[in-house]
Parts: sequence; structure tokens; C-alpha cells
Amino acid sequence: MTKKKKKKTENYQYNAADWDESKSVSVRPSRPPAGISTSIRLPKSMVGQLRRVARTKGDIGYQTLLKIWIAERLEKELKKTG
Repeated sequence: MTKKKKKKTENYQYNAADWDESKSVSVRPSRPPAGISTSIRLPKSMVGQLRRVARTKGDIGYQTLLKIWIAERLEKELKKTG
């Protein structure tokens, strides 16, 4: 039994002429979510507590829980001032 010799592989260089347009697909970009992305740093222990509470509230994510709590508090504060 003889072993096949492995060919040395050369670094592939992209060549635009090799592009097969017939295999292309049209992709529509998805809309970005409505809203602004923010970030806050929370202690690990607090995130753990948020996750536990979120699970008891119908298995929602802790970030969703935070959004609900912030919305509720904003509504309450705006009623006081307005």
C-alpha cells in the first residue's frame, strides 16, 4: 500500500473574477431594534438576584425585568411631577 503525497497548500487569494453571481442570494438587512442601547455595570450578586426574581415572574429574562421596573418607576415619577 502506498501513501498518497499531500500537496502543499498555497495561501488562497480572493479573486473577484471567480465570484459566481448565479449563486448569490438577496438579503435584506433587518431593522435595528427601536430604542437606544445603554450599558450599566452591576455587581455579580445583584445580577444573580435579578435572574432569580425574573425566573419567579414567569421565566422572563433579567434585562426584561429591569426594563419593566424602570418603566413602572418612570410612570410613577412622571405622575408626581406632571
